[in-house]
Amino acid sequence: MTTPEQIPFLRLDRQFAEHRDAFMAAMLPVFESGAVLQGPPVAAFENALAKTLSANHAVAVGSGTDAMILSLMALGLPEGSRVAVPALTFVASASAILHNRCVPVFVDCDPHTGLAREGILLDLIARRSVDAIIVVHLYGQLQDLDAVGPAAKAAGIVIVEDAAQAIGATRHGVPVGRAGAITAISFDPMKVIGAFGSGGAVITNDAELAARVRQLRYHGHDGKGNYLRPGFNCQMHSLQAALLAVKLGQMQAWQTRRTVIAAIFDEHLRQVPGARRLATLSGNIHNHHKYVLWIDRREELRTALAGKGIQTKVHYEVPLHRQPLFAAWAASPACPEAEAAAAHVLSLPMYPELTDDEARRIALAARTALETLA
Repeated sequence: MTTPEQIPFLRLDRQFAEHRDAFMAAMLPVFESGAVLQGPPVAAFENALAKTLSANHAVAVGSGTDAMILSLMALGLPEGSRVAVPALTFVASASAILHNRCVPVFVDCDPHTGLAREGILLDLIARRSVDAIIVVHLYGQLQDLDAVGPAAKAAGIVIVEDAAQAIGATRHGVPVGRAGAITAISFDPMKVIGAFGSGGAVITNDAELAARVRQLRYHGHDGKGNYLRPGFNCQMHSLQAALLAVKLGQMQAWQTRRTVIAAIFDEHLRQVPGARRLATLSGNIHNHHKYVLWIDRREELRTALAGKGIQTKVHYEVPLHRQPLFAAWAASPACPEAEAAAAHVLSLPMYPELTDDEARRIALAARTALETLA
């Protein structure tokens, strides 16, 4: 019996093969210059990223986690400040709160989108129950901040946008970073624009916040020989910046390709028993960073797809308020929808290097398995 060709969750090898010449050309000047940290490619990438997102400032850092930690630190929140954060997201969104000696307040998710429930955020703002809000643009679409943004501003509650998964996505034609004082982006290899290693950036229109992040990313240094505040070594390598600049130039083409793949999945998986795709909000352009299904019998489907050589992942299997790290804050408030989502969501492979035939194979294998399980 022939073993089916594997379809892994990510294929960076294909990406490199397709853009090998451009990647090699970008790396060579870095090696020749010897400026491997904070060299010219970093500033060039920062400028290109700021232009892409129509922002005044972009500060490149070592990772998306660095971007979250430094964003909160630059805001100067007093110790013990209460910061709202979704229960359904990656750990760094909330661990950054602890690094800043603040208190996480977990927010339940909308069962249809996985995004934080707007009503809960508005209630927290109305009651002045939090000092800041981290909004996570989850799976590749933007949180609805049409009402939350103005309400938070009127109440003096600062918003931090965690856009680690959302570069390229828009709401009403506007990219990330418009509602928040500061925005964190990740260039983890799994992201739509991923480093060959690690990388991140902080986006803001506030010159003072940008200056603080620039200081914090290298030991509080002001660039003139003075160390003004305790900081870190969170610099982006020049090599990563050069490679990311190449990828940034491919962002729109890759997003268009992921949209085509998502349409193939949609065509074959629409109205299949025991499954539904997480919804896209009206007014949003999804970047399809993740293609996420709600599956009634998830583990059976994962097993069936694995048997066909198709790798899947769960984002996220344990909601944050149930993680041991946050046990001290788990009791209140309850997040039942996040717990339900964590037990049912499943991400299919999604990257522009997937062929149409592979996308159809994934979708048809999922459909057949689901119909068998029904």
